Amino acid sequence: MDMFNHETMRQVVKKIGLGAAFVLVIASPEILHVAIASPAAKSAPAAQAASANTFVPTCSASQVVVDTRPDPAWVGASFAHDNCWAPAMPAQLNGATATREQIVASMAAEKRYDLQSAAYQKCISDYVVARTAEAGKVKKPMDVALVTIEDHRIAASANNEKKVAALTGNAIEAFNEFGSQCDD
Repeated sequence: MDMFNHETMRQVVKKIGLGAAFVLVIASPEILHVAIASPAAKSAPAAQAASANTFVPTCSASQVVVDTRPDPAWVGASFAHDNCWAPAMPAQLNGATATREQIVASMAAEKRYDLQSAAYQKCISDYVVARTAEAGKVKKPMDVALVTIEDHRIAASANNEKKVAALTGNAIEAFNEFGSQCDD
């Protein structure tokens, strides 16, 4: 009887701990937001912030501003043994200093990347379809987390295709302007 009470108490403490961890995970973005917006972080003088010129001006109105931050490594890695690996994005090219051959090679690299990205997305899609069929055969529900993560990987890949196209377009435009420094 004493062992039953001890085991029951252990299960209750475990559930409370899991509940507290869940609440902490849910609240963590708010806690981070409060920490970032604390008065200590806001105390930098406005003049100092205004004088910090960390951004390079964009001269051409037709150039597309591209978010070139890389995805987390897990997005491109094989997930749940699906054996689908995201292709590496082509190197960014400075069109103002590039040669014609480099621009043509960049255009070819974009086409190769698009083909590899489509194959990667199909690999993931085929894997999800196969896993869904397996789950249906054994009459078990499909793992929602797996589908969500795989969908995110496909969306990230499609977004990377757009990034590569925009970066290539920017390089071509800068090449055509030939480093004009935007003098009007």
